[in-house]
Amino acid sequence: MKNRVLVLVLALGAAVAFGQDIAVSAPPAKLGVDVLDAIRARVAARAFVKRDVTVADLSTVVWAGNGLKGPTDAVSGASKAGGTFPVSGDRDYINLYVLTDKGVYRFLPENSLLKQVSAGDARGLITSENIATSAFMLLFTCDTTKLPVFVKNNPVAGREMAMGTASYGAQNAALVAAGLKLASIVMFNVKPAAVTDAAKLPREEVPLFIMQLGYTQ
Repeated sequence: MKNRVLVLVLALGAAVAFGQDIAVSAPPAKLGVDVLDAIRARVAARAFVKRDVTVADLSTVVWAGNGLKGPTDAVSGASKAGGTFPVSGDRDYINLYVLTDKGVYRFLPENSLLKQVSAGDARGLITSENIATSAFMLLFTCDTTKLPVFVKNNPVAGREMAMGTASYGAQNAALVAAGLKLASIVMFNVKPAAVTDAAKLPREEVPLFIMQLGYTQ
């Protein structure tokens, strides 16, 4: 059994090292950090210690950012919250991507998978504020085809709703990151055309903002 676990750990490590699809592991039951301690520990940083992220840490952050926490629970007739944050309407219109020096990956929570969509380090291409020492970058996008019907014909309202909804995921990710000794910073300075190319976004999917995360010690 121990040998099988070792093989699995090595395989997951290789996925990060060689840029293949990355199997996302289940988050731990607890981080051992109180939510108030995580708030106090959370810092916005622009300087990191150069260090690769572990599969376990990456998995926990992306799960917090846009994962599934259990069966769908109807909050009201117009809202469902089966994920790690509530979404207005019956479908989650927020998508989450991870960018590393190896490639761009789309998070597929239902498959517990980071699916590689392109190879190479695109972080410096999508923003002029790329931090070279960050361990990874998160990209939040909106699939406009899944927005609630009452904002379908109002692009401004739809974008505002998407920004507000995605911010729940960003807050989750930042707090979990703090518990894992990762610092983070949210940035809105992105180049939409470059993002679309790097993440292979369809026309109906628009970038919202990025987060850069890294270790500080």
